[in-house]
Amino acid sequence: MKYRNLDLTFTMEDVSFTVLSISNELMLQPIPRHSHSRNSYELHYISYGYGTLIADDERYDVTPGTFFMTGPQVFHEQISDPDEPMREYGVYLKVSLPRRGSACEALRLFLGKPFFIGQADIEVYELMKKLINELEQPSENDRLMLSAILQQLIVQISRQYRKSGQNEDDKEQSAGERIPEDRTYLTIEEAFLYNYRDLTLEGLSSLLNLSKRQTERLLKKHYNKTFQQKKKEARMSAACILLQDGSKSVASVAEELGYSSPEHFAHAFKNYYNITPSAYSASDSGRL
Repeated sequence: MKYRNLDLTFTMEDVSFTVLSISNELMLQPIPRHSHSRNSYELHYISYGYGTLIADDERYDVTPGTFFMTGPQVFHEQISDPDEPMREYGVYLKVSLPRRGSACEALRLFLGKPFFIGQADIEVYELMKKLINELEQPSENDRLMLSAILQQLIVQISRQYRKSGQNEDDKEQSAGERIPEDRTYLTIEEAFLYNYRDLTLEGLSSLLNLSKRQTERLLKKHYNKTFQQKKKEARMSAACILLQDGSKSVASVAEELGYSSPEHFAHAFKNYYNITPSAYSASDSGRL
């Protein structure tokens, strides 16, 4: 279950958080390689199952109890074990940062880390469960409770960072101004993740209620890519996952990705990765 359009905003110190989605899902399908915009943070807790996370080309084994955070511009993909797929609690946040130096230490730890992975404290799991319980059983005070739980979660994650010893530099992450329609970013990223086959600039613009020119400007500003570059990135990432399935031919992968012919797909794949789809599919590692 994924809860979107929550219209939930809260403030800690001078930092404003907007919650774009909260989820508890069984990860039956691979999540192709993608990244979030420059002031987005996605929290992932694996309560069950096994799989692989690939973040900025580093491979990590994911087991029950794994927590990972993918921050701005961190390219990542997730692949579940087909026999024991991952069940993931997820929270996707946008932030609007205050002037430099005005956030407290816990928030600096949270916002200053573009990527983290480790075994979570039990408190993280309990707080994730409380979020879902509140959403499943709404009450007149549910927004207040959700905000309180989320603030506890952020503080607990900051403590996890401190305990892990991965906060060597304690750097502040620079982020741009907050765009009023924060859920725009979630719409963009989900469009490329799940509709990479048929997505058009016109279609994305319609989803965002923007003109094509405004959409292109938004993509360039926050992802440093054009629409066509983002679509190619999404299709090529999906291609790598599909080609690892030994039962799929290059022709079937090309059709699944929406290419007009296997030859067109093969040419695009070779230009992007400098290896043919057949050679990639036959390679032992299945990685580039």
